Amino acid sequence: MRTCINIIGTYFTACLLACMPFVAISQIQIDTTSSPSELVNEVLLGQGVVIGNVTFKGKKHAIGQYTEPEGQMGLKNGIVLTSGNAFYVIGPNKNPRAGWASDAPGDPELDDIARGKTYDASTLEFDFVTQSENLYFEYIFASEEYLEYVGSKFNDVFAFFINGPGMEHTNIAMLPDGVTPITVNTVNNEMNAEYYVDNAYINTTDPFIWDVRNRKVIENKDYLQPEVPPNYDTQFDGFTTVLTARCRVIPNEIYHIKMSIADVGDGILDSGVFLKAGSFRSEGEMLVTIDKMMDQPRQLTRKQALLDEVKVMPKDIPNNIIIGNIEFEFDKAEIPVQAKTVLTKVINEYMNHPKAKILLNGHTDNFGCEDYNIKLSMKRTNAVASALMGLGIPESRLVLDYYGEERPIATNDTESGRARNRRVELIVSF
Repeated sequence: MRTCINIIGTYFTACLLACMPFVAISQIQIDTTSSPSELVNEVLLGQGVVIGNVTFKGKKHAIGQYTEPEGQMGLKNGIVLTSGNAFYVIGPNKNPRAGWASDAPGDPELDDIARGKTYDASTLEFDFVTQSENLYFEYIFASEEYLEYVGSKFNDVFAFFINGPGMEHTNIAMLPDGVTPITVNTVNNEMNAEYYVDNAYINTTDPFIWDVRNRKVIENKDYLQPEVPPNYDTQFDGFTTVLTARCRVIPNEIYHIKMSIADVGDGILDSGVFLKAGSFRSEGEMLVTIDKMMDQPRQLTRKQALLDEVKVMPKDIPNNIIIGNIEFEFDKAEIPVQAKTVLTKVINEYMNHPKAKILLNGHTDNFGCEDYNIKLSMKRTNAVASALMGLGIPESRLVLDYYGEERPIATNDTESGRARNRRVELIVSF
């Protein structure tokens, strides 16, 4: 059993952090104020998915929203689910054995995967229905167990279990081989190393250190050597590359997902799983109308493309008439006066095709963080949608999509290029 002395040095800091709803140190920001439902609906949810019945089992400080503007680890924004305290995500890594023991129970299903007893489990669950036949989302697994405890009983673990038509409690948190679950012992510097990123802390200040393998004090070979700072701005000693969870589902059928992470062997050192913002999405050759009733209003946050008249059709059937773009001033969502011409064209085309869909795609330049730009593109798109509804186009005819800075049509290195990127595209589709 590992002693808790390895967390005394960080205990006081963690107590302060746990009392603060929002903390920004260095690059990473952690926010634990949102409810689990808000995190799923407003952060994780992407296009073509409706969700409901969101529940969370675990400590409040174990789940939150993270923002990493530099995207060093590969994901700039999303949800972090931990086996300890979400504030321990924040770097830099100055302690090789940081952790927060929450004294929470484990998860028997994770016991089976890790082949050991689990502790401090955090579990996020919800129902979902998709428009298309493929479900995807991106994630990273990280742990403070690296590298000292690789190959030991402290094999921290997580899983994404899905239940539904054609799937009976299937774990889709697997390496690309579709067979290997992801734990500290299955992905590290020696096993499946192509999926591992090291962020180790090297102690150069103490003449003697604790050898965790042999359980004794030894001379520090790195004592007084030049300090080698960790490469990534997180406390975790290592993490996986960005991985994709995927599975085939039946569109317009209800599925259930359980996302769970836990410590193994004891509850001392933390592990975490990062879920990319907006990535829980469905794509495929089919596009169907979702008519399942959930416990919450329909949530198709970034893509509300429901084809009311047609149950199933290939994605590329609709004919598109590209109307043009409405360009916005820097950091503004107010519709400019010159937008009158484009709005008039939309109205004329709608009068000719009253059953058509009006597609509104919002964009920004690359100033500001990714999360802010997504919200700004949403505001711009909603402003144009409100204008069109005021001109007589029914809300049911409008399909809104928000891309932030992801899809520039000109360089962001010049003011003229950025001006072209600050836009809402309007397309008539029938």
